Amino acid sequence: MPKIILIPTSHIARESLENVRKIITKEKPECIALELDLNRYYALKAEEKERSGFWGMIKSFGIFTSLIYWILKKFQGYFGGKTGVLPGSEMLKGVEIAEELKLPFAFIDQPVERTFFNIKKIPLSEKLSLFWLLIKAVFGLAYPFGKKVEIDLSKVPPKKLIEEAMKQFRKDLPGFYNVLVEERNAVMARNLKALAKKFDKIVCVIGAGHEKGLKKLLAQ
Repeated sequence: MPKIILIPTSHIARESLENVRKIITKEKPECIALELDLNRYYALKAEEKERSGFWGMIKSFGIFTSLIYWILKKFQGYFGGKTGVLPGSEMLKGVEIAEELKLPFAFIDQPVERTFFNIKKIPLSEKLSLFWLLIKAVFGLAYPFGKKVEIDLSKVPPKKLIEEAMKQFRKDLPGFYNVLVEERNAVMARNLKALAKKFDKIVCVIGAGHEKGLKKLLAQ
């Protein structure tokens, strides 16, 4: 039976970079899968100019979807500056290691354009709720885990905290949870199962918030 090993990461944690190399080296997979699509990979590699990208997004997906994406990206960039790790570095590290070891690698996420298109369909009221939560978070009036928690940004948060955060996310913003988590989990699980027909051992680098749902789908 093919073996799929998930590496849950935090996109700005230095520990994620270390774990990716350590686990791939230890497990010696036949293929490395990554929570990326081709356009996101090129964007990470090229570090595209924010301004032109932002106005292009507004034309394609509307002001609210684009503004929310921009704010979330700024948040990640800010915290990434605190840890010295650019958001998404662990994904690029996975590709780098695959190339070093001459291993095939696969991007298993759905196209980012599809994700944005689905976000566009979320009711305006929920978009405003997310926008308001983000504004409150800037001023320390809202927390990602529903309560104030001290987190070491250089490490991947404990699974219990991640599960609490995902429950809170699902409760407060069900439309966003469906688009950003459940729909993408379904796509990634389907793509991993397809890879498992070709390779006996796969290591998959994913954001920690996807781990529990992916495990459940892969077990079906």
